[in-house]
Amino acid sequence: MSFSLNEVEAMARKAARGAGCNWGLAEEAGRAARWLCAQGLDGVQLLSEALSSQELAGVCPLKVGASVADRAATLPCAPHKLAHVAYPVLLLPFVAMAAQRLEQAVWVECDGAHAVTDGQGLAMTGDFPDHATRVDILVDGVLSAPMPRQTRATPDPEAWAALARLAHLTYAPATEASRLHGAGAGLSDND
Repeated sequence: MSFSLNEVEAMARKAARGAGCNWGLAEEAGRAARWLCAQGLDGVQLLSEALSSQELAGVCPLKVGASVADRAATLPCAPHKLAHVAYPVLLLPFVAMAAQRLEQAVWVECDGAHAVTDGQGLAMTGDFPDHATRVDILVDGVLSAPMPRQTRATPDPEAWAALARLAHLTYAPATEASRLHGAGAGLSDND
């Protein structure tokens, strides 16, 4: 099934909130999943795996990524060196934010895999692991052959369902009082 990037962002945001992320981090998760899908990666699958991982309580790529984006101005002075990051590919949208702020390409090296982004596009070589022992982020590189941009996402159906289950945790349960006050069909459903 195909979804718009807006639908991906909204579902990812609700799922992150359902998984226990605060509102700010849930917003970041939604934008990250959307950006990854726009680059042709399955941001839904990546976020689903990260949110369901017990190891995310350690070095969370969403928290670290938000920090990298917030501290973009320090990148030209000193590369960021990270260790033991779960799902490091989720860092890429935040690195892209840093690249946009700096108006320079930013290079990411992750256990032998590489990525470069100018904020809009992304080029990658090698496969990012699920758990990286080392990630280096520095201002460097030229984005010469970016991946084709996508306007819609076709995520793995199981990953979409997993995000939907997490998003469902944010919904208030129906009660007799809520039905009496206008939610749903009320006491009689005569449609």
